[in-house]
Amino acid sequence: MTLEALPLMIAVFAGSVLQAGVGIGFSIVVAPFMMIMLGTATAIPLLLLLNTLVSLAAIDWASWRAEADVIRYSIVGALGGIFGGLAIYPLLSEAMLLSLAASFLFIGLVVSFVPRLPLIGTRGIVTVAGASGMTTAWAAMPGPLMVIGLLASGRTSGQARVLVQPIAFVAYGVAFTLHGLTNWSLVSEAPWLVTFVATTIAGALLGRMVGGYLPLPVIKFSTRIISVFACIALVRRAMQLG
Repeated sequence: MTLEALPLMIAVFAGSVLQAGVGIGFSIVVAPFMMIMLGTATAIPLLLLLNTLVSLAAIDWASWRAEADVIRYSIVGALGGIFGGLAIYPLLSEAMLLSLAASFLFIGLVVSFVPRLPLIGTRGIVTVAGASGMTTAWAAMPGPLMVIGLLASGRTSGQARVLVQPIAFVAYGVAFTLHGLTNWSLVSEAPWLVTFVATTIAGALLGRMVGGYLPLPVIKFSTRIISVFACIALVRRAMQLG
């Protein structure tokens, strides 16, 4: 690993801790670094692989059984969005993908300031999950939208943090598999792949252990600050690419 890769590895570790501990955070922290350093063609399938691993490590299997219905509905919606998103994906330029990633981050940032979300039913959950699946296929960023959907379904932030993991695991895993079928070499030949995987798993395991002890105000503040800088970096890069 070179010095050039060190900031990216730190971002991967920090994002894994956040994702496992809070329910969102991996793509918010890692995607801007990875997309700018490696390009979207390599970054998106690699982000999907690492997100699949961190979500698997963070799954609370008891919660899967206890909330089987909402998880099932969310997975169905997410898969519909993924297949629809992948049908459009080849038509999107790198600049468009960077802009979309920035837009998803901005939506999550704005919603984080809403004190109380309106309640939604099963159809609402499926709709939000579908939008989340589309963002998964396009920019490997479903986290904010999926958590928003769970919160709007009446779940607490603690419940949403746990429930999002099995949904994200299936969504990321399917999207990664479909991207991989198109061009597996983008992942297999990615630089520092083994180090990325090891760092992700280590961060996810730590995040699962400390997640319940992370102060919510600190989490919200740090996530918002990271989101702002990430949006700026992504938009700046998209403008450079035209």
